[in-house]
Amino acid sequence: MKTHFRKMLLLVALFLLAASLFPPAMPGQAASAAEPPTPAGDFKAGELLVKFETGMTLNATENLLSRYQATQIRALYRSDVQLWSVPAGQELEIVASLNANPAVVYAEPNYLYHAFDTTPNDPHFISGKQWAHTKIQSPAAWDITTGSDAITIAIIDTGIDEGHPDLASKIVAGYDYVGGDSNPHDRNGHGTHCAGIAAAITDNSAGVAGVSWGAKIMPLRVLDEEGSGWSSDITSAITWAYTNGADVLSLSLGGPSYSISMQNAINAAHADGSLVIAAMGNDRTDGNPTAYPAANNNVMAVAATGPTDTYASYSQYGSHCDISAPGGEMGVYHDPNGIYSTMPTYDVYLTTEYNYYKNYDYLQGTSQATPHVAGLAALVWSVSPSLTPDEVQTIIEDSATDLGATGWDSTYGHGRINAFAAVQAAKPAAPVLTLTNLPADGDYVLDWSNVSGAVSYTLEESASASFTPSFVRYIGASSAYNVYNVTGQRAGTWYYRVQARNASGATSDWSNTQSHLVSPLPLPAPPLHDIPNLGKDDTYTVTWNTVSGATGYILEESSNRYFDAPAQVYSDTGTVYNITGQGLGTWHYRVRATGASGNSPWSFVKNVKVAPYEIFLPLVMRN
Repeated sequence: MKTHFRKMLLLVALFLLAASLFPPAMPGQAASAAEPPTPAGDFKAGELLVKFETGMTLNATENLLSRYQATQIRALYRSDVQLWSVPAGQELEIVASLNANPAVVYAEPNYLYHAFDTTPNDPHFISGKQWAHTKIQSPAAWDITTGSDAITIAIIDTGIDEGHPDLASKIVAGYDYVGGDSNPHDRNGHGTHCAGIAAAITDNSAGVAGVSWGAKIMPLRVLDEEGSGWSSDITSAITWAYTNGADVLSLSLGGPSYSISMQNAINAAHADGSLVIAAMGNDRTDGNPTAYPAANNNVMAVAATGPTDTYASYSQYGSHCDISAPGGEMGVYHDPNGIYSTMPTYDVYLTTEYNYYKNYDYLQGTSQATPHVAGLAALVWSVSPSLTPDEVQTIIEDSATDLGATGWDSTYGHGRINAFAAVQAAKPAAPVLTLTNLPADGDYVLDWSNVSGAVSYTLEESASASFTPSFVRYIGASSAYNVYNVTGQRAGTWYYRVQARNASGATSDWSNTQSHLVSPLPLPAPPLHDIPNLGKDDTYTVTWNTVSGATGYILEESSNRYFDAPAQVYSDTGTVYNITGQGLGTWHYRVRATGASGNSPWSFVKNVKVAPYEIFLPLVMRN
């Protein structure tokens, strides 16, 4: 009696509230309604996305499908939105008709979207002045990663123009060992040029593009305005760099003398997890003297190539050469065969003594090749932060484009860097997918191998071997047992693949594809009825239709519509089950039939809400 009286109060209160908030339209006045957006853009022929109001019955849905000669392909992942197949050419007509139906929340075409091109909008890149990026396939690499601001490149050089618009926001604290202060202001221009190659601010509609868009720049001034400096300052800067968080140390400098102190500092940096990269030198025509620190142990030594992918005429060679990268091959000042990058915005030694331009200009040398490698190392580390310096170097070398003699040689090292191939190689390995429990029914198990460094996996399912279309079956954290159970799958051949993701967000290639043929099930899914519970009581009844040939029924309950952890609440021959003493919340139900020849698929999900008693305040009616 109390429950019945409460329901009557609820109905009266809702009626009065609706009357006060939504008065009837005056004669000749149309009731307002939100207009669905006009379909625009390309969409997939013969497909729509449809969402119904809560409580739409199975029969009503089937009637609409029949009216439009449509079929339901599937529901979107963890969603009430249905993907429909409709007659091609009638998509917009059916969308308009469905959106006029009060039982439909919305209907829309299955629109076509495109990957945004990661080609930067920096004008000097667009103009083709930065030919080196095309040569090393930077744009393809940027489709995978544009770098992380968690990676810092130390430019151990002549300092940096700290106010340059293409560098300023990327600079972290550094030091001036020439002046003995914390302001490593560039008075030569060389360091500013190298910094822009490695990591200029990119996609900012200004200037040039750096190899690593995201990396930070640490300026350490060890060379004076004429470009000369002492081993004591270089050694100190190496130590300063790795102890202050630099991941990559780029040294576009060198000399013919071996320094024990410098070697010890390099060893310490390497042991601490930093990759030290140095230029081979530009004296090939003068007897090719060995240059340090390129020839030091634990240093990645860089030679230079030109626009035609042959070694630059000045680039030194030797048994310690590890890799090559674009350094340019200029015949005159401002020659576009050089490397175009940032120059100080004020007069410096290179602009006053050699007539180079301020702001941006071409330079050449193994000095320019070295920051290309430094920027690439930052990209590789952005994809896989757990790599060691040796692993980063190995990835860059093994993925390089082989030039000259086959394999390693003293002029090109392991080849000219290939940014795309390097970041591809740095991605997590693809999992290996297997499928077990293989009777031709709708219950089977998918499992896949663990991938080192993976923090999550995405499992895709499709009715097409080309995975067009496909949907996500599972996305979640990795574990010791990467297992997913498929239950109640519909008849047909189903295809699966899985992808790993690491902590930095980099994804592996897709795994091998596994498929499974599900034979038509002997029993159809029993239609589950709507669950009436207007009073949101903790007592209600779940009912369903009988299925011919069924020997029993299984009813499952879940606190979420995805049935991540369902509870079996009934297993018997009846078609009615009473729920009593239910907890607060929204509860979801599905039922399947059982028989001697197997089980049916699960029914469509129905839900019911259980809420605390509601006390309605009196409504004040206005005349």
